[in-house]
Amino acid sequence: MTSTGHVVPNYNKLLDVGLTGIINQAKEELGKIGPRTHENQAKVDFLEAAIIACESAIMFAERFANEAEELSKKTDEPVRKKELEAIADICRNVPKNPPKSFHEALQFQWFIHLIMQIETNGHSIGLGRFDQHMYKFYKKDIDEGILTKDEAVELIQCLWIKMTELLKIRDSFEAEAFAGYPLWQNMAVGGQTSEGLDATNELSFAILDAYRGVQTVQPSCSFRYHDNIDRDFFRKALKMSQDGLAMPAFYNDKLVIPMVLAKGATIEEARDWSIEGCVEPYVTGKTDGRPVVGYINGLKIVELILNNGVDPMTGKQIGLKTGDINSLKSLEDIMEAFEKQLKYFIKLMLDGYNIVGSLHATRLPAIFASTTVDDCIAKGKSLQEGGAKYNFSAAFITALANTVDAIAAIETIVFKDKKLTLEELNRVLKNNFEGEDERIRQLLLNRAPKYGNDDDFVDGLGRKILAMYNHELENYKDSRGGRYILTVLSTSFNVLQGKCTGATPDGRKALEPTSDNASPYAGRDINGPTSVIKSVSKLDQMNCLAGALLNLKFDSNIVKGEKGLDILGDVVESYFDIMGEHIQFNVASAETLIAAQKNPEEYANLMVRVAGYSAYFIELDKDVQDNIIKRTAHTACN
Repeated sequence: MTSTGHVVPNYNKLLDVGLTGIINQAKEELGKIGPRTHENQAKVDFLEAAIIACESAIMFAERFANEAEELSKKTDEPVRKKELEAIADICRNVPKNPPKSFHEALQFQWFIHLIMQIETNGHSIGLGRFDQHMYKFYKKDIDEGILTKDEAVELIQCLWIKMTELLKIRDSFEAEAFAGYPLWQNMAVGGQTSEGLDATNELSFAILDAYRGVQTVQPSCSFRYHDNIDRDFFRKALKMSQDGLAMPAFYNDKLVIPMVLAKGATIEEARDWSIEGCVEPYVTGKTDGRPVVGYINGLKIVELILNNGVDPMTGKQIGLKTGDINSLKSLEDIMEAFEKQLKYFIKLMLDGYNIVGSLHATRLPAIFASTTVDDCIAKGKSLQEGGAKYNFSAAFITALANTVDAIAAIETIVFKDKKLTLEELNRVLKNNFEGEDERIRQLLLNRAPKYGNDDDFVDGLGRKILAMYNHELENYKDSRGGRYILTVLSTSFNVLQGKCTGATPDGRKALEPTSDNASPYAGRDINGPTSVIKSVSKLDQMNCLAGALLNLKFDSNIVKGEKGLDILGDVVESYFDIMGEHIQFNVASAETLIAAQKNPEEYANLMVRVAGYSAYFIELDKDVQDNIIKRTAHTACN
């Protein structure tokens, strides 16, 4: 069984008070409860469960202490004996009490993180702003000579290795949908203080050193960029991308802080955001932000429109009857039909999700996780009941690039140029462009505008669709009374969704993958990365309060050396100036990736960005590998 996951604990508070402090808070709230009404009894049950969960966590740590102590008695090796004795002392103190050192703080966080993973069998348990809540322990130990930077880096690397050991077993469908065994254990570095000043510190640099040294795919690293960021720190992060380490992903404080403000946060809270999951920014330690409501495939909607709601692959009526194909005479007719189908599937998805959400509250409340997030104890409610201060559920739109390319092709080739009728086009699609119909496919591919090339018409279609989707979500509340918000994100579902979508008007053949995330369809962004970022920025990402993920792939030859760092930095800063939320890089040639497919044993450490996470390339399903290989590798920076 799996609970909801998708939380970042309030580590600032936890590290200050320890679990003993949380237990005391729960006992204090119990003392405030009056007569045992039904509602009050529910609070009593939660608070008593919270106490039991925290006491159990302390006992769990003590078992490690006992084991380390026993092992220390059995070894004659002095160094190892000393290590085991230190481990025993640390595990007796944390997480019961506040940590006294950087080493203890790391062990504290690992215990909290591990117990939450065990409790929920979920994913997207975040580390928050690691360089902020850990810094006071690091600085104290460095100043007092207890710790060197190299020793701190090694300890961080040990934590990264432990996090990589965690694995969620999935069935074959989900293994392809979430390729590469991700758990979305995300952490943020950089960003701003609550006063709006640059938050970079010495630990921020040490964290990047740890990543470079150990090269694990977990946890994901989110680099918070703003105009006053430490330039050396920014350069160091770019160098990691340049070297093909698939870390970090870059996020834009100039857009994300307004996004978090739009979710109801104060300015101080909004400046304290971190990622829960792939690209979803929320107030750290105060939010239950579930992003996996469902995935609506916009391209499938176009296919249904052309067939009056019937799925041509199965012959079943799965959508609304929005009109016979001969009744669709204009772009306005297509967009009207698209909106009707979209609303229909949104309601279908949210009705189902609310049933699941209510079952989570009654069958799978995550009690321990709830003690780590603000307001659950004060309200006497679990996360699944709406205990967090802020509650959101994010719905996905996928195949966005294909969707707008398809609609643009219909408008250009059918309605405007009248090269063929809509009925003729649909016949060609059902024939999968076989034989002489390949000529029509080339016409659709080459004569109609494509998203990713800074074309106002096709980019504007994307903007309209996101606004349409977002506005409809505003009509609903989730099972906790939380808001539904939108994200442009596919993970690797685009491969699976392609397998259930026939040939489409954008020139894509049946069963081929659809476009990934907010990126252009593979191979169609032909005007360089500047045009790509301009297209994606026109989506108006304030309509995507749970984020919009952009993958860019560069040939390693174009971004090498100091000039290459300048290129990567210019792309990030230019995109963020025009209000993009997120960007991440794969720096590798297609030849390298193809070679890795053929000889995987020689490329065991080759990492790539899939969606909001990194993975070892050779561990990906071949269809996912092929999709990454086909992403446009920019060889010029016009």
